[in-house]
Amino acid sequence: MSLSVPLIFLAGLLSFLSPCVLPLVPAYVGYLSGSTLGNSTKVSQSRVLRHAFCFIGGFTLVFIVLFGLPATFLGTLLQDLSQ
Repeated sequence: MSLSVPLIFLAGLLSFLSPCVLPLVPAYVGYLSGSTLGNSTKVSQSRVLRHAFCFIGGFTLVFIVLFGLPATFLGTLLQDLSQ
């Protein structure tokens, strides 16, 4: 394994712990569980995991469609033009 994989993981961890992102974690966890402070009902673990996978899947899809595909098409176009 190259050194870049642990460095990438460390960079992601540091960005997660940044003052801009860390305060959003309680709201994110509350959103995933579907519960609020006033609601004392127990939420199943499978429901939270389902919500988490749907959130991550949607987030990934949006970023691939908005940024990944256009960057790929632009890179391919520029590479074809440079040859």
